Amino acid sequence: MTASSAGKTVNGQKAAYQRSAPASSRVRKKALGKKALGKTIRGRSVRGVQRRKILAVSALSLAKVAFLFYVTILIVFLIAGAVIWNFAGVSGLIIKLNHFIDQLIGSSTYHVSGTTLLIVVGSIGVVWTLVATIVTLVCAMLFNLAAEYVGGISVLVGLDDTNI
Repeated sequence: MTASSAGKTVNGQKAAYQRSAPASSRVRKKALGKKALGKTIRGRSVRGVQRRKILAVSALSLAKVAFLFYVTILIVFLIAGAVIWNFAGVSGLIIKLNHFIDQLIGSSTYHVSGTTLLIVVGSIGVVWTLVATIVTLVCAMLFNLAAEYVGGISVLVGLDDTNI
């Protein structure tokens, strides 16, 4: 126990702090914060920052997650568009839009239908979701090829002790 750590407590108990590795690097201090450097928490020694390498990504599992993400985005946009369309209908903006388009093209029979617009935007969104999922899958495969060639991506991982 060092003189600077004597008497400090973690979770109401006195703890013996040990410095396992020199934490002089700014990256290490920033990654961990001042709280976790050299502490023992609940009997576990906090070792500081660990260097890990990402060597490969499971392309299929990434494609599944990306597909669900893109579907969620599509649903959010469709709901937001329907809410905005309803607000525009209540406030009279759609009637003004139809009148503006009638004057612009010179036709008195043209009008914008919310249902038709929702179907078109939904169809485009479904195609976009499928294309974006395929692009994500291809990018994951390209990452795996590049990671095999260069040895992966090195990342620093530190303990986040905010939930302890």
